[in-house]
Amino acid sequence: MDSEKETRLKQIKLFEDFAEDVEALEKIFQLGIIKTARKGEVIIKEGDLGDSLYILLSGTVRIQKKTLQNEPYTVVIMQEKDNVYFGELALIDEDRRSATVVAESDINLFCLSRHDFLQFCEENPYMGFKITLQIARKLSTTLRKMNKDVITLFEALVSEVEGQDIAL
Repeated sequence: MDSEKETRLKQIKLFEDFAEDVEALEKIFQLGIIKTARKGEVIIKEGDLGDSLYILLSGTVRIQKKTLQNEPYTVVIMQEKDNVYFGELALIDEDRRSATVVAESDINLFCLSRHDFLQFCEENPYMGFKITLQIARKLSTTLRKMNKDVITLFEALVSEVEGQDIAL
């Protein structure tokens, strides 16, 4: 593994427990493949079934969601310097993708399939546990934030309704 790829894996939160273990990082890197995508290419499409994690090695991606009217809107634009990874939940279960990811420039990605990850976990249970624990932590953080957002929206709705006369 070259030093650029090693440096990138060290910076990815999922692998932080192995940041100083070059041998472990090499094992992880050997699991996946490098993919390239051209500017404008869709990497992940919202609603499709997912089975892979992606780590942005170089370039820029746009994360998009659809409105209730099925119109796309940009959630965020991210560059490799942001230590971007996406699709990590696909390592745990096969479910629908929650967003679309589009290449904003020509990009290089490290791609790890669920099948290969689960096999790796069977062969390396400690490493698999530590990576899965990082996924669970990220999921917990996201869930807590979403709960706060729902409460904020509910309170705003209640305030709006209480401030208006409702004609029956």
